[in-house]
Amino acid sequence: MKNKKILGFLAIFLLILVVAPYFIGNKAKALLEKQAIQISELPGYKLEIRTYDQGWFSSHAEVFYGFDEHTLNILEASIDKKYSFDKSTYKLLKNGFIVDVTVAHGPITFQNGVNFALLTLAGRLQDMDYADFNDTMTKNNLDSMFDLFTSVSYGGTTTIKATVPAFKENDPKIEIGVIFSGMELQATLNAQQDEFGIFFNFPGLEILSPNGDLSLHGITGQATGTKMNDFLWLGKGNFSLGHFKIENSTDGLTLSLNNFSNDYDLSKESDTTLTMRLQSKAGSFVANEDGQDVELADITLDFTLNHLNSEAITDYIKSIKQSYQLTEQTQEQTTANLQAIAARIGEKLLKDSPEMIVTDLGFLMGGGFLKSEAKLSIDGDGLENIQQLSDPIALNKRLVLQVNIKFDKAIANAMTAIGLKKQMAAGGADLASMPKAQRDQMINLQTSTALQTFINQGYLTQEGEIYSLHFDMKNGQRLVNGKPLAIPGM
Repeated sequence: MKNKKILGFLAIFLLILVVAPYFIGNKAKALLEKQAIQISELPGYKLEIRTYDQGWFSSHAEVFYGFDEHTLNILEASIDKKYSFDKSTYKLLKNGFIVDVTVAHGPITFQNGVNFALLTLAGRLQDMDYADFNDTMTKNNLDSMFDLFTSVSYGGTTTIKATVPAFKENDPKIEIGVIFSGMELQATLNAQQDEFGIFFNFPGLEILSPNGDLSLHGITGQATGTKMNDFLWLGKGNFSLGHFKIENSTDGLTLSLNNFSNDYDLSKESDTTLTMRLQSKAGSFVANEDGQDVELADITLDFTLNHLNSEAITDYIKSIKQSYQLTEQTQEQTTANLQAIAARIGEKLLKDSPEMIVTDLGFLMGGGFLKSEAKLSIDGDGLENIQQLSDPIALNKRLVLQVNIKFDKAIANAMTAIGLKKQMAAGGADLASMPKAQRDQMINLQTSTALQTFINQGYLTQEGEIYSLHFDMKNGQRLVNGKPLAIPGM
């Protein structure tokens, strides 16, 4: 009797394994078609299922991914048709990309191992009729330039993993070299499609050319989000960049940024408003032009935007999306449409009296420091028409601004040195050629003179080596360090 029960359960299990894939195949096709429509609704992009051959245990599809007509028109207008590289790149983007997709029907699949899932999907980029692309594939011994694996759990959660392999390219015709270190993306989307999580890792990219080089290293990012409506997602995330450098040999300019990170958090403040916080940090930023360096360290920016009308932000996203899809508009019509959108959204936003609070903006330079904080708000109570703010007096009465700045003598010396270098270079002299003692004396004298002038005028207060400025603007009145002063240009 016991053996009969076991055999009965086994028979039912095998029946499920045989019959279920057919019905899951129908669900898989409907799911792909739905997601294709959703992606195609994003401004700028187009995704469509070109072919779909449905089988019992698996299905095969060819999926096209590329840019929409409006985006292609913009790209075509921006290329320089004198250069074959521009023309061939545009041709590649215009033709788009075809991904070969194999869908395995659950409840058990065997793609990338054994998966207990409703379905799994594996895709890879199809070969293209593009000589440079195929040459890169051959030289780097690559089977595919893009691989995708997706699984949908029994509960409906979708998990996605996409990878682009590392490769090198050196084109002697245009003297450009590319070193790409690969990229990986992972994402999840719940069954209701109203919550997501995403992570990406981009180890690095280098572009080498006779006119200059570009390098990016250590790029990662992650985010989570919750759908608020059809146009707006709330959530938080972070982005980090280990190193960025660009060198332009033509004008002798070099820029570099190290250990940059950015965190954001967009959430509900009330039933009708949102709040967003942004925190950015950088270990260092260096700009060098013709041998003259400007170096900042420990850069921080931390600010919050409050009282953001959620209806206005939703309206803005929706309107921009609709405007983008109007491909028959002239440039003048597009500009007029965007101006109308900005005016309408601006009125909605200002009526909730938005504010920006900068809790920390600072950096180190030349052995000195600068720290600041600020608060800017606008009183939208009773504002009937945004055109009212075109009157400077009316605008000043609604604006409230508070700024606090502190810095030391060392950073003031560093800024003076930059000004002196440029001033002397314009006259054909080099500040660095002067004896150090003489140079330091000149810089210190000019700095002390300028600082004392600002102190005498009431723009600065001094406590030892620390200088401060407090600025207030409210009800049309402007105060610097508590004293009403006329500010040039305001």
